[in-house]
Amino acid sequence: MRLTAFILTFLLFSLQINARQKSVSNASQINGITWLPGDTIIMTNGSWMDQSILFKSSGNATQPIVLKAQTAGQVILSGTSHIGISGNYLEVNGLFFKSGNLSSSEIISFRTSSSEFAYNCRVTNCAILDSNPTDNTIDTKWLSLYGANNKVDHCSFQNKTNMGTLLVVWLTAGIIPNHIVDQNYFGYRNSNVDATGAELNGQEIMRLGDSSTSMQTAGIQVTNNFFEHCNGEIETISNKSCGNYFSNNVFFECQGMLTLRHGNYATVDGNYFFGNKISASGGVRIIGENHKVYNNYFEKLGGSGYRSAICIVRGKLNSLANEYFQVKNALVAFNTMVDCSNAFTINYNGTSSYIMPPIGTVIANNNVYNSSSSNTNINVSLIDPTMDITWNNNLMNQGKYSNFTATGSQVISGKDPKLALAGTNINMYEPGESSELLSYTTIDYPEISVDIRGRDRATTAKIAGCSQVSGIVTRIMPNRSTTGASYFNGTFTDIKTVMLDHGFKSFVSNRQLISNSNIAGKLSVFDISGKLLFEQKLAEGISTSNMPYNPGVYILNFISSTGKNYSEKIILN
Repeated sequence: MRLTAFILTFLLFSLQINARQKSVSNASQINGITWLPGDTIIMTNGSWMDQSILFKSSGNATQPIVLKAQTAGQVILSGTSHIGISGNYLEVNGLFFKSGNLSSSEIISFRTSSSEFAYNCRVTNCAILDSNPTDNTIDTKWLSLYGANNKVDHCSFQNKTNMGTLLVVWLTAGIIPNHIVDQNYFGYRNSNVDATGAELNGQEIMRLGDSSTSMQTAGIQVTNNFFEHCNGEIETISNKSCGNYFSNNVFFECQGMLTLRHGNYATVDGNYFFGNKISASGGVRIIGENHKVYNNYFEKLGGSGYRSAICIVRGKLNSLANEYFQVKNALVAFNTMVDCSNAFTINYNGTSSYIMPPIGTVIANNNVYNSSSSNTNINVSLIDPTMDITWNNNLMNQGKYSNFTATGSQVISGKDPKLALAGTNINMYEPGESSELLSYTTIDYPEISVDIRGRDRATTAKIAGCSQVSGIVTRIMPNRSTTGASYFNGTFTDIKTVMLDHGFKSFVSNRQLISNSNIAGKLSVFDISGKLLFEQKLAEGISTSNMPYNPGVYILNFISSTGKNYSEKIILN
């Protein structure tokens, strides 16, 4: 036994001695080299312009091959720079892609050719900022995942302005990807719009699969990420594959949703949606079969219809792969909605010819709290006698109902959950020890064993909503400073500034914001912390806005009807 241990130690020591550390200053010193397990390739600090990196080799589980910045964040890749990764057990660490203009392929790709994929590889502590082609109508991706068992973590992605999904998981027949996307920051994605001001399709932050591969199992874990002002389109995340897991992500003032668009067996567990009453902010949209949505928190979401806190969609008979499948066997349980304009929208679809209502679906033990009776708790968009939804033990203190009449224990109204601020990273509301929710506990759903913050849900005392009233917190809400690249934290107000050569100008007069534009579009105003203050659609000509008049620095972001994106700073004294 001692001899075996000695031999193993000797072999490991020998491998470590043979591992190399090499400094490189351009892509040609990386490409085509046979790198060995344990090697570390150090990219020297400075500007790397128009570099095409092909990182191809195979390490192993104990000795990955690492390509890293000399100093994280100080290797600046710009112009058309991009990197492809293929092989086994490779790691890319600390690279900063900034102000690039690549107009084809991806900035980071987990493949180096159509047949050379990455397996067990990792991209960590990297960032992509302001890297868009000059023409916003060109479709590009920032990061594409191929192969299997890869990980993207602690990376930052901000200010994508052109068409195309930011991060895509591509599925290949016979491969279950099982990727992990964890503890990343995604920020400030603005919409390209058509001539009517409507969002163009294909501007998601994240897409897992596509329509043609949506019935394949993917097994992707999307966890502990922070999404801020991700306003590309209605699908902030577009799930288009099977068996994916979304947990402990924060969606902050995003004009979009976590959309289960195609595929089955997705789990949405313990996520946070903060809308601050922005009109297009939404929660989770459910399409397909056997999805589970539980332990989630929705606050002040301003959306309706598809963009409600939870929207369960009506399907199409004999749906094509890219249309709407019927909702079957969904579970929506233990969610909390606080002051959302529309908590539940059921059997909804913008196309009247879609006639397949949700069936086999359970909506139970949810807590809807409204400080005003003007919010809608439940809106059944279309009455259908074949719709099969079981409602049970949902507590809704006050609010409106449309095409829905509660009976018995389906919905229990008039009870005070005694909500109070919990002191979380973004302050959420949780029930207190005198909450009336404590009188409506359940022993059902033993598989839901913890609440949104990881506290134990005793088998005999689960209360409605996402939070228990006590217990040890084991799951922490992510925030800006705990997600993304280490050198990038705190730069989230860095909105791209463009010379104002488009005929758009704003100034303040008599405490009103006066805007003059030679083209229609949408104006958004942010304070210096990045908080959205208000939005307004502008027609061609002069427009006025009642902007809150407080001394300070503000960012004006104007998106024209042709999809051009411009920003400027304004100072109020």
